[in-house]
Amino acid sequence: ELVGFAEKARKDGLLALESDLDEIEDAFTKKGMQLVVDGTDPDLVREILEVEVDAMAARHKEGAEVFKTAGGFAPTMGIIGTVMGLVHVLQHLSAPETLGPSISGAFIATLMGVGAANVVFLPIASRLKGLSHEELHVRNLVLEGILSIQAGDNPRVVSEKLMSLVPPAERMSAEEAKPNLRLADAPADADEAAA
Repeated sequence: ELVGFAEKARKDGLLALESDLDEIEDAFTKKGMQLVVDGTDPDLVREILEVEVDAMAARHKEGAEVFKTAGGFAPTMGIIGTVMGLVHVLQHLSAPETLGPSISGAFIATLMGVGAANVVFLPIASRLKGLSHEELHVRNLVLEGILSIQAGDNPRVVSEKLMSLVPPAERMSAEEAKPNLRLADAPADADEAAA
């Protein structure tokens, strides 16, 4: 999408991108491209978009911290439950036939606390951190693409610059990317296609 914008901007100028703004689904990309079309200074575009990226990262960190904290407290709560269960066991020492089930019931609380921490809370926190890292990476890639478009970089340079930010395992080869770019600029009739 960004390489397509770079091609259009190079051919027709940045103002020509205004007609494409309504078709951009990602709000971050749309905001950045609107700033470019409006003629905002590149340093200000970078600053505005970086502030938005930083705010998003802070929100994501808060969300993950809730689960990380819960993962830290869950085993402690399990131990408290076990101690309370053992207090109950000690109150009924006169009935030895109930000790086994009571003690096993008391230790279930520890199992639940440790299980909740390691099976639910900490994995969710880790997953949220991973998703946040991926989204931050994409936002930074979009930011660099928008600034390249604004600078008037050659579309191939924009493509190479953005591909260098993508992990090698996820990169489309140049041959796979070219048909996609050609489809976007496909001529209207067969005569133009032959030319």
